[in-house]
Amino acid sequence: MKKLTSLMLGAVLISGCAAMPESENIGTRGLLLCEANELCPAVTVSWNEQKKDLLEMQISLNSVKHDFEIKHVSFSNGQKSFGFAPAGATEHEVLFGMHRSRNSVIAPVRLMADLDGKKPGQKITMSLETDKGTITRYVLNDGKESLLYQQFKAVYK
Repeated sequence: MKKLTSLMLGAVLISGCAAMPESENIGTRGLLLCEANELCPAVTVSWNEQKKDLLEMQISLNSVKHDFEIKHVSFSNGQKSFGFAPAGATEHEVLFGMHRSRNSVIAPVRLMADLDGKKPGQKITMSLETDKGTITRYVLNDGKESLLYQQFKAVYK
């Protein structure tokens, strides 16, 4: 009887997993190049198989003291710059005393390819304009690639 019950329970679990819809979005998370004492934005990049030319970047700022209003996001290599308005209002939550501010922007898949000149010493920055000032961090700095840069490279190959 125990074997029969186990077999039936296993069949229910397998059929339940098989019936779950697959997500259309695929995503990865990465950080920028930041110093130990700097506020370092975490960026989740996700894309949809039906809209392969666009990426959604969800940007999170975690701080022990402040909530941030993310007003504008831009990427620059010193010669070219691309700016993006947030998709909506910045979301705020407090988890275990940590303030998390989160917003997202839609960017073209080729954003990093358009900024990367393949030159030695290449630098690409991401700047977040917030209500408490502008936060600028490196995406690429003298050949050192951030996890965000690596994510973009994997998508537009």
